[in-house]
Amino acid sequence: MIRYNQIKNHEFFVVLRGRVQNYFKDNGLSIYAEDRAYAKALILVSSYVLCYYAMLHTNTFGQYIALCVVLGMLKIFVALNVAHDAAHHAFFRSKKLNDLLLFVFDALGANGYMWKLRHVHSHHAYTNVPNYDADIKQSALVRIFPSSPLRYLHRLQHVYMPVLYGFYSLHWLLFRDFKDFYDTPTNNRQISAHQTVELIRLIMGKLVYFTMMIGAPYQWLALEFYQVILGFIVMQFAASYTVAIALASAHVGHDAEFPEPDDSNVLPHSFLMHQIITTTDFATKNPLVTHLYGAFNHHVIHHLFPHVCHIHYPDLTTILKFTCSEYGIPYKENDTLMDAIYAHYQLLEERSKAELELVLPEF
Repeated sequence: MIRYNQIKNHEFFVVLRGRVQNYFKDNGLSIYAEDRAYAKALILVSSYVLCYYAMLHTNTFGQYIALCVVLGMLKIFVALNVAHDAAHHAFFRSKKLNDLLLFVFDALGANGYMWKLRHVHSHHAYTNVPNYDADIKQSALVRIFPSSPLRYLHRLQHVYMPVLYGFYSLHWLLFRDFKDFYDTPTNNRQISAHQTVELIRLIMGKLVYFTMMIGAPYQWLALEFYQVILGFIVMQFAASYTVAIALASAHVGHDAEFPEPDDSNVLPHSFLMHQIITTTDFATKNPLVTHLYGAFNHHVIHHLFPHVCHIHYPDLTTILKFTCSEYGIPYKENDTLMDAIYAHYQLLEERSKAELELVLPEF
């Protein structure tokens, strides 16, 4: 079982925590959602529902495809602005209400129970640690970690991976949730069994989602079945690229670090320093990106204070940047969204050319 270095945290973290606490105290704010978050959640969910309603009342195949694209993007924006906070118990004060809000994931085709285990108990616990962070666990198709073997096919991963990212959502819907259910990495151990009700929730959630997104359009619209399936695939492609931008930008850029434990299974840094080293912000001065992505672009402060609602992240990031500058702590950021996307492309290209012994792919 790996563990973090137990060295005493730098004075920087004490000061940062105090300044964050004073931000809430001086402004009379709660760490949980407030009217702004409620209003945005209502707007996004309503937009998703109205877009779905419009999709079921389209007159042409072109309109159907266009609405599928919008619906796929809205799916991610709803998840990041609402369900993501709920997974961290940062939307409501009540744990029960936050757990209930996680069913938003189920309505979007994913499984809220499995996503929370994967994201909170694996990704946040061991960010960017090879074989422990389930959110960036790589397959044989891609080489992300510098210590991973370089296979022959990786020479072109910067060419084919941007295409394969389009299948991310489909893979999640059809395979990942089920695989995680029977092989769930969390907190450095394997969960041997889940409650039966969670399996029922997993299956029923998938059935409801596929009925809504495939069965209902086929019954309501004058479209051929292959056209409905094509629209569904286009929807998932739109969702895939929308979420891939956020995930890759925050942790998998060309300057990303992937700390590994030593022979004693101890990571080189304390938990808090580890979060700063392995996380990168992007486009923090772009209000549109911030609002649509649920402040996911203010990702460093999120990893340091995951229990805080995302609406506070822009102000807290300002505090973080100032404190990092004051104490000489490295803070990583890509100025624009395009810079962040290019940084990930650079990583793919760099890992395809590393001077390591070639290993032929296994078939």
